[in-house]
Order: sequence, then structure tokens, then C-alpha cells
Amino acid sequence: MSGALHIVIGSLLAASAWLLPRHVAKTRSVSTAAVFLDLLPVALAGGLIIGATGRPIFTGVVLLSLGAGFALADRTKREVLREPVVFSEMSELRHVFTHPQLYLPFAGPTLVIGGAVAAIGLSIALLSFEPELWKPNPLLVFFCGGLLAAGIWLISREPILSAAAELLKEFRATGEPFRDAATLGPFAMVLTYGVIARAERATRRARHVPRPAPAPALRRAQAPVPLIVVQCESFFDARRLSPTVPQALLSGFDACCGNGGTFGRLEVPGWGANTMRAEFAVLTGIPESELGYDRFNPYHAFARVPIASLVWHLRAQGYRTVCLHPFDRSFFRRDLTLPALGFETFLGIETLGGSRRPPYYSDPELAEHVLKVLDIEGPRVFIFAITMGNHGPWRAAGPPINPKLRRNFDVAGLPQGGELLRYLDGLGRSDEMLQILLTGLQRRHGEGVLAFYGDHLPSLPHAFRHFGFDEIGSDYVVWRGSTTVARPLDLPAHRLPRVIIDALRAKEAIDIQGASALVAAR
Repeated sequence: MSGALHIVIGSLLAASAWLLPRHVAKTRSVSTAAVFLDLLPVALAGGLIIGATGRPIFTGVVLLSLGAGFALADRTKREVLREPVVFSEMSELRHVFTHPQLYLPFAGPTLVIGGAVAAIGLSIALLSFEPELWKPNPLLVFFCGGLLAAGIWLISREPILSAAAELLKEFRATGEPFRDAATLGPFAMVLTYGVIARAERATRRARHVPRPAPAPALRRAQAPVPLIVVQCESFFDARRLSPTVPQALLSGFDACCGNGGTFGRLEVPGWGANTMRAEFAVLTGIPESELGYDRFNPYHAFARVPIASLVWHLRAQGYRTVCLHPFDRSFFRRDLTLPALGFETFLGIETLGGSRRPPYYSDPELAEHVLKVLDIEGPRVFIFAITMGNHGPWRAAGPPINPKLRRNFDVAGLPQGGELLRYLDGLGRSDEMLQILLTGLQRRHGEGVLAFYGDHLPSLPHAFRHFGFDEIGSDYVVWRGSTTVARPLDLPAHRLPRVIIDALRAKEAIDIQGASALVAAR
């Protein structure tokens, strides 16, 4: 095979690596600058690889493997999560290898693993048998790589960063990733969002700096009221799907709503995944509109420094702040972000136990551990629990499903019926968790404030489509005791902390009034 043919084949493979993601994104770029920016990552990677090996076909295969992997991830994310790949996915890339059970089932393990093995095998064969068209120059490759790294470093620093962001704003990205990927190209969209987000980050953070804590005497002025907030994985009132879903499935949720609870639909900033979006909104009260492109994953970089939050507010009132999450503490880099949001203690799988693979730590068990922390810390405590028990994918294999649910909900002929049944079974255990917490809080402190909400809907698109269900909101309840009247209220996730604070203040006022009445009676 002639050297010219090697170059032609390698070039075609490299072009395919660029065109395949564009095909998935349905890109129709008309701007020459956008085409250049979209092609730039492929060209730079190809230049380094071919410079290091002198093998055009090997270079083309490596590029095509990477491009196909990107295209597969993009297509899967669009189908499963209703969103394309964006720049903040970089912080989750390592989780594909450390927690493959959370990613591979949605893309198809056979396709992903088989494709990866084939690509690696073919690359090794080409590296071994494809002749070098020229002798690689290690010094030149090292120099070019260093030059590229230096360029990236310079672009990430001011004032070049701001200049680059202003230049990229000329592409007039809309902020809607489907549209921008189609008009700019997927790689150009990722680069544009990433650079602009980094340039704006410091200014946006400066608007949300935690306030200094008041004097200790002022912090203890209010009566202690325990607060428990539960972010329940994939929780929503599934009875909205169909009247065939058993009405008794969420008896604990109904009790909370009807017995002194503010409740309703919760408008969450994600569908099927991206838990950190709802988590950040509820903990900080910051709407997506104030985050810019960091809204896709506030934990990617935005929340790595102290940010004003419900947690810092309560710490300023003398509360102990504890987070429980029976999973890897570094997932979503919560080990960095949750302390920055104000948590003094963060208990993960190392302390709580549980599994990194399904079946995960059950919600009722987590409820018992929450109550243990409440006993240890006393009433002036804010406990935030992030559940894992009902995390997808919902496979056929697993713990026995509640026989009553299996009898009362027929999934025969229902798309994703087995997965939906498994999900509903987990939802019942989530409701059991809510009942345990409600009862435990009443027994220990008479009353308190308990908030319970779903981070997003489960990714069951085929089942939802079967029922004609296209809503995106989850459900929530904030319970503050039988002394209040139940109140329905639909709201966006970033307004939930205000409802929680109002509930705390109402309880403090009631407790103080009760104490005053007792003193007067004496």
C-alpha cells in the first residue's frame, strides 16, 4: 500500500471522527468560523498523534474511536436524559470507569465494551504492523504538545480568558444546547460554553458570598427546632402516571401533605439524572438564570468555593450541619462542594455502609441512621440526606418486589414494564423512609420541620410515553406539624429553601409562644 493511500485512508477516518458527532447533533453550520472551531479539537489531536507515530491509518482509527465514543454518549444522553453532551461532562468522565453501573446500562454494555475492545485491538495491530511514513521526532512532538498545553493554560487565565469569551460570544449561542449544537457543531458548542462559563464564573460567584455569622449570643436567641431535609432519588407521585398505579403506594407522603404540610409539584432543572442541579438549587436558592452555563453542573466548578446557602444560614444560627449520602463521597465531587456549601460533617459509604452497586443502601435504613444522628446532635441540627436506594437503572434482578404491588399493578405488555415495577417498589420504600422520619421526629421532639423532595423524574421514557405522560416536575412536601394547615403550592426548586426557612420560623414562633405561656402559667 502506497504512502499516499495511507494518508487518504487516515484522512477519511479523521473526517468521519468529526462528521459522526455532527450527524448525531444534526449540525448545519453555515459560519466558516464555527466550522473551524468545531474541527479544531480533531485537527489538534490528529496532529499530535500522527506526529508521535508517523502512521496515518492508526491516527485515523484512534480519532474515529474517540469521535464514535463522543457520538454514542451524545446520542444516549439525548434519548435518555433529553439533553446533549455539554462541557461540564468532563468532570463526570472518570465516573464512567469508576462507576460504570450508572452509565453503561443506558448506552448498552455490549456495544460500549465491544466497541472499545475492537478499537483497542485494531489500534494495537496498526501500531504494530502499519509502517511509519516518516520517522517521528519526539522533541518536535514534545514541543508542540507543550505549546498546546501552554496555549490552553493562557486562554484559561485573565485577561486572555475574557478576550476569548468575548470572541466566542460573537457566535451568538442561545444557551439552548440542542439548538447550539445544531448551528455551531457539538465540539464548538462544548468549547464555547466552557470558555464563557469560566470567564463569567468569578463575577457570578461574587454575587453569592456567604454573610458573616452573627454574634454567638444572637445565634442562640431562637428556640432550637430540628430540620431534616431529604433529597429522595427519582421521587415523584407516580400516581400521576395512571389511575392503575395503586393509590396506597404513597400513604406516608399523603399523611405528610394532609397533616401540616406545604406540598406540590417541584419544578426541577433536570430530567432523568443530573441530581446535582436540584441539589444545588434547594441548598442555595440560586435560580439557574444566575449561573450562566454553569447551570448544567454547578458542582463542576462553580460550587468549589464557599457559596451562600441554606446551610451557611443555619450555621450562622448555631445549627450543626450534617449531610448523609450512602455512596462514594467523591461522586459529583461532593467531597469538595458540600463543605463549600456549609456542611461541617459529610458521612458517606465509608461511615454508613452500603454498596457501590445495586442494590444500594435502602431508604428505610438511611432513615434510621438520620434519626441516630438527630439523637447525637440534639434539636439544633440540620440534617440533609441524599438517598441512593431507588437509583436507576431498574433491572429485573434485585430484592423481592412487594407481592401486594405485583398483584395490584399489571405490567403485562407495558413498555419498560419490569423497570417501572421495580421503580414503583423502590418508591414504596422511599415512602416508608418518610413515615419513619415523620414518626421519629414526632416521638423525639414533639415536632420539627421535615422536607422531602424528588431530585428528578426517573428515566423511563418508553413507559412514560405509553401513558402519554410528558411532565418534568417532581413532588415535594415540607411538614411542620399538625399545628398548621395543609397548603398546596407548586414552585421551582430554588424557592424551596425559602419555604423551609418560613417553616422553621413558624415553628420557632410557636415554640417561643408556648414557652412564654408556660412561664406565665407558673
